[in-house]
Amino acid sequence: MASAPQLGWSSWSFVRSNPTEANIEAQARAMHDSGLVAHGYTYLNIDDFYYLNPATTVDSGGRWAIDPARFPHGMAAVANYVHGQGEKFGMYLTPGIPVAAYQQNTPIEGTTWHARDIVSDTSRYETNYNYGNGSMYYIDYSKNPAAAQAWLNSWADQLASWGVDYIKLDGVGDWDIPDVQHWSQALNQTGRPIHFELSNSLALSDAATWKQYANGWRIEGDVECYCSTLTNWNNVAQRFGDLPNWTDWASAGGWNDPDSLEIGGNNTGLTADERRTAMTLWAVTASPITLGTDLTALTADDLSLLTNDEVLAVDQRGNAARPVDRLTQTQTWATGNADGSYTVALFNLTGGTATVTARWSDLGFGGTASVRDLWSHADLGTATDTFSASLAPHASRLLRVMPAAGFHYTGMYYTVANANGALDVASSADGTAVVQRPANGAATQQWQTVSTGAGTVKLVNRSTGRLLTVPNSTPGATLVQSHDTGSAAQWRVATGGAITSVQNGLVAGAGASSVVQTVGTGSADQQWHLTPVVDAGTRYKLVNLNSGGRVDVDNDSTADGANVLQWEDNERSDQLWTLNAVGSGLYTIVNVNSGKLLNVPGAATTQGTQLIQYHDDGNANSRWRLVDAGPNRVGIVSASSGLNLDAYNNSLSDGAAIIQWSANPGANQKWTLVPVS
Repeated sequence: MASAPQLGWSSWSFVRSNPTEANIEAQARAMHDSGLVAHGYTYLNIDDFYYLNPATTVDSGGRWAIDPARFPHGMAAVANYVHGQGEKFGMYLTPGIPVAAYQQNTPIEGTTWHARDIVSDTSRYETNYNYGNGSMYYIDYSKNPAAAQAWLNSWADQLASWGVDYIKLDGVGDWDIPDVQHWSQALNQTGRPIHFELSNSLALSDAATWKQYANGWRIEGDVECYCSTLTNWNNVAQRFGDLPNWTDWASAGGWNDPDSLEIGGNNTGLTADERRTAMTLWAVTASPITLGTDLTALTADDLSLLTNDEVLAVDQRGNAARPVDRLTQTQTWATGNADGSYTVALFNLTGGTATVTARWSDLGFGGTASVRDLWSHADLGTATDTFSASLAPHASRLLRVMPAAGFHYTGMYYTVANANGALDVASSADGTAVVQRPANGAATQQWQTVSTGAGTVKLVNRSTGRLLTVPNSTPGATLVQSHDTGSAAQWRVATGGAITSVQNGLVAGAGASSVVQTVGTGSADQQWHLTPVVDAGTRYKLVNLNSGGRVDVDNDSTADGANVLQWEDNERSDQLWTLNAVGSGLYTIVNVNSGKLLNVPGAATTQGTQLIQYHDDGNANSRWRLVDAGPNRVGIVSASSGLNLDAYNNSLSDGAAIIQWSANPGANQKWTLVPVS
């Protein structure tokens, strides 16, 4: 399910509180006749307001009763019509069990149980937006687990019998995790593939749960402004701040959902540039594209946006981009792709015309690349090191960037090792076995992790330029180095854990002397650590994963004691640092502008202490350890306090303090070292 983000339409934005058989079928017909279906738009979803009040009326099984005035022929007939248009049919639910089912103690179909067997507390109500929070009781899944599951199964079976292909469960929060788990089980047991979508403003802290049980999750509130237009720029622009936090959770099986896309007709509240920018943002973040407008009123301009197959291909590829720098309003978003290209979006979020620049070093390579504009289907020639565009207010560009012959990757190098030794190669030839040897720092043991999108990477050897590759799908086969062979050279790298082949799902493990692919067991020889390798003399930008902000010395100061903070990329030398090994795995981090060291003032061990620059006094409070935080990410830990380099409070503002804080999984404690030529 959900191998790619879904494309389609939902009734909430335009139809809103008045869905009827006639207007839903009219939208289904328009989606087909406009050509949207031919371009991949398939889901046609009925949102709220199609049912009678659950506080007073339910069907014989205690489920919502369809409003016969709105849908006189029932939902199965509507689903059949939608399917006849080459589309899939979706419906809407909220958690809990109807109050009327409890009051009538309706039977649970196929069992001897009744509604009151699965409710314990009648003083609390689940969220229901249509009829208010007095129409649905919480289900007590511990009172009679089998009965609770049977009741959900009966509802899911009914939906499947109607031909439902998509369910949106609305009003969900972390308090509803049991509902999410049991609804997932109920839908799965129907035997019908049913996309399971959660809404809304889901907690990032529970992302692993949403990913495990659902196919999509609303990361934000409603995009609608509930004003004279469907939405406005402020509501769309809010997604630029929220989507980056969720990037790592977008992959096959489940997708981050920023809500419906308001393109179509003349009442969207967005200018032409803003509509294109919204479509660009949804596409580069691999978000579901669920239209909310009146499909019967689409113009030629609307369709040119919605049916641009090069843009849709970006979305359907499923590689979610993230912004290079969130502190600026002239933003570059980028992701690597499996074919070696990069998808790059340029956004001008300011109210005036501005130039936006993509730097190849921020993408992870250097040299020359060909550039293609995906909106205009135009090849723009080649660009070396950077590409810039002048953009109108709230305008954007969407590019495909392909490194040309002679390019080089610029990302961080790692030694990749487990308890038995480091990954190593014996020659530069294709097909040479990859072996393990004691770590010695040689170039043959240094690897770059180059993103291929959706959390996958290729491992590129520094000495040979060849990639770690699976030769076939046979467990026990020796891994080799090879030129880029596509999925055979793509991997998922867990922090301090397994290196798993994208192609066959086997993991890298130790053989007698070579490295083999094998079934994952979690054994020590399958637990790999990425130890950063730093080149002496190379100038690096220290870039925060959360904000994209650069570690910066306040006001370009050269004085001892000047505060260290984050600032948007300004290409100045006080944002450049060298890392110098001082033994025992420790480094000094030296500012290029001042020559002073990143320092914990007074050797403080207090959480929240703002860091400073200070001359090298030889003390441990200016020594730092680099730790594995995943591909192209490191943690930076003080040798004196043991606390982590941290961007204060996940700030997205220029000038926020760089502090020390105890280790946590937050993105504001993860850093990328971007080398500057």
